[in-house]
Amino acid sequence: MHVVLRFRATAVVAAAALLMAGCATGPGLAKTNSPRRTVQAGADASSTDPSVKPSAQPGKPIDPAFAAERLRLVFPCALMEKELLQTLGTPAKYTSSNYTRCSNYMKDKSGKTLNLTVEIGYSLTSTEVKNATKQVAGLKSSEQKLTSSCFVSAVTQENPAQAVRVQVSTGSGDQAVSDPCEPGRKVLEGAVRKLRGNPQKYNPPKGSPVEVDPCTAVDKATLAPVLGASPRMLAFGLHQCSWTGQSAQMQLEFKTARVPKDGKFDPKSTEVDLGGGVKGYQALKDGAFPTCEIILVRTKDSSDAGEIAEFSVGASKNKELDRCQAAQAFVKAVLPGLPSA
Repeated sequence: MHVVLRFRATAVVAAAALLMAGCATGPGLAKTNSPRRTVQAGADASSTDPSVKPSAQPGKPIDPAFAAERLRLVFPCALMEKELLQTLGTPAKYTSSNYTRCSNYMKDKSGKTLNLTVEIGYSLTSTEVKNATKQVAGLKSSEQKLTSSCFVSAVTQENPAQAVRVQVSTGSGDQAVSDPCEPGRKVLEGAVRKLRGNPQKYNPPKGSPVEVDPCTAVDKATLAPVLGASPRMLAFGLHQCSWTGQSAQMQLEFKTARVPKDGKFDPKSTEVDLGGGVKGYQALKDGAFPTCEIILVRTKDSSDAGEIAEFSVGASKNKELDRCQAAQAFVKAVLPGLPSA
């Protein structure tokens, strides 16, 4: 049975959940509390960012179980076992908004709000790496405790720094859980244990980009006309990569999305012919760093749930560059290497 995608649109991005072969019931859809972090130009594995440890081999996970090529196929909802959640309270339905994140908006044993979100391949900041002084399931761990929430991370790779992260949020006032970090540790320990075993995996449909490493899908010859000979690369999570140089940036991301009936992912979207019967949806966004984005639909089901590849080329306002022409060349160079439907 192939992956089925279901959606609920949010104000920021259309979210999707993949139902798994072998699951009696699949996750629904909901917006998580985790904000999307912006990829910053100029950072890469050779930078002086303290989140990068020169002594660690680039791209080498702490354990083979945490290798990126393995994690891309792991179904995150399966990492929060119902039996484990039942020890914390009353689980609700699983909800997912992208390939690597899953939530359960449940109640604890006292009937208080206990929202749990697990994310794999989470890109750690230098501060989070510096604060990884605890231990969870044999891995370095960091905790960030706020009034009614807690973020608990276990480091799975040091260069670039990645982790399995659990976010816990509770009610406020007399509805707050006394220590939101405690359930986070338990869920994180269970998730790491599952990852080291045989976690449930996606059964992607033909044409799905879920297994593709966006950083290796693009070669320097494709980047050079816009960014120069030595662009700096930054991976974000497991499905997004950006390159910067010469006052410009190029980015590729694979993600789930609700596919609009008219193809207008953005109000400014226009359909463009990319050759070979392939069409994309292009939008030029103005501002201090004008950017042209082109979206390609890679899979779509009867309910318009799908997976997309999003290409973007941006540059500072004073840089002479036809951003959309460059974005189209970007797509055409990468497209032959992507899985075909």
